[in-house]
Amino acid sequence: MKRSILYVFAVIVAAIGMASCEGGGGGTVNGVKFRRMNLNGVNTLALASSGQKAGNKAPARMPAAGEDELVEDGIAYSVSEDGTLVEITYAIDAGGSGETKNLIKAHLRLSMQYVYAIGDEWLWLYGCNYVYPNLDSLPEPAYSKIKETIADHSDYHNNYLVRRKDGALFEWDGRDGRPFYGNVKWDADQSDIYGIVESLGGEIYANSDYHSMPLHHTLYRLKDEGDQLAVTPMHSDNLTSDVIMPDKRGAFGLHVWYKDEHDHYSIPMTGVMFIPSGKIVSFDDNYRLISVNDTLYALGHIEDQPVVYSVMLSEPKGEAEGKAFLGEKVANISGASIYELEYLPDVSRNSTATWMLGGMKYVFDFKNWSLSASPLPAHYPNEGYYQGIAYVMGDDQQAFYICDLSKSVAEEVTIDYSELNSDASIVKSTISANWVYSPRAHAFRKRALTIDGYETTIILPVVGENKGKACVFKSGDTTAGQVISVMVRLN
Repeated sequence: MKRSILYVFAVIVAAIGMASCEGGGGGTVNGVKFRRMNLNGVNTLALASSGQKAGNKAPARMPAAGEDELVEDGIAYSVSEDGTLVEITYAIDAGGSGETKNLIKAHLRLSMQYVYAIGDEWLWLYGCNYVYPNLDSLPEPAYSKIKETIADHSDYHNNYLVRRKDGALFEWDGRDGRPFYGNVKWDADQSDIYGIVESLGGEIYANSDYHSMPLHHTLYRLKDEGDQLAVTPMHSDNLTSDVIMPDKRGAFGLHVWYKDEHDHYSIPMTGVMFIPSGKIVSFDDNYRLISVNDTLYALGHIEDQPVVYSVMLSEPKGEAEGKAFLGEKVANISGASIYELEYLPDVSRNSTATWMLGGMKYVFDFKNWSLSASPLPAHYPNEGYYQGIAYVMGDDQQAFYICDLSKSVAEEVTIDYSELNSDASIVKSTISANWVYSPRAHAFRKRALTIDGYETTIILPVVGENKGKACVFKSGDTTAGQVISVMVRLN
């Protein structure tokens, strides 16, 4: 009897000891998987990151070895009506046991490069990594175990699709139709995915080249089936397509190439795919299809005079083939040749389109179907615009210019080098010669070495209260504020 009591006492002591260890972050964790983004009551989703100094849009961490860009890790927040940011939480599955597992389920977050809205029902979380806020403040062994979990997911960027109505998360890779990264600019803008990822009838369509020969793309449909997404290729392997030009009547305009038995591709042709059948019919190749506000139009020319026609669609029914053909003439495009319109975007959801060419700024008005041209103002470049603005460094690096396409004159910003010049930690002779602009950081950057031999980054913000003030970025610098880079309305 006495032996039994001692045994029970020993078990209790051991259990208390284990609980004590787990209270310090003991236990194990494995198989971490993000399941849901908690969007209940969220009207506006913001992507924000800490600034290096108040008012700056600076990167949240230094570049890793081999990276040539400042890396900005944005965290998702809910924005209240008064502008308060509240961090978005997640439902996470995690194997293992103990407090470490519970800490990960409660606090692990996703950082991401951008958030794209796909139609009215989906969000695309682009280029995600795992992050644990204030990880350095955790005691051992939780610190090492959580750091290891994050490191296991740091060599690649996850992508997720988020169903807005319930926040369900679905990992999205090339096998599931996610577009090739090269098709989407890293200096992301919502319009970057027009024609690459589209939504029609609540379903997602995207071109992927996963495990395909170069230049071969397959159009995939992702259909919502509640607890999963059904992925369906929309055409056979002997065809490749690009540019998804949506028409709200249930069709896509496509550029298509057919492959013969010798793996040779035909010249590109214009086709129309009907949804949901997936049947493709050819269109008159003398005309270029464009999609404006989800309606197809045909652009051609008569004696070098550009003209626009509506596109008529006859949906395939049963064994009958569908048809796509020219409708009524919509407009003669005044003041332009067909060659000046080659930069007109394939897909537009704006009332105008703007592009630069040969020192000229062209503005196309879709409402009036007219093109206007004017000389670019001084300092305005032909390319490099992000959300309609380009930042151009002056030749003497004593000033930079803010070139806003909505304005007729560039804003000149004199560079303040006083803080950089007084920073004794920098070896001045190691500062790289030229400034490089990073759209994701909203700053110019240079490389340099510190006196103790470490590489660092000099940043020159182009926005905020420190605009134009060159300073050294130090890993770990934070502010009480957050800088919003993306906002998406959910209602």
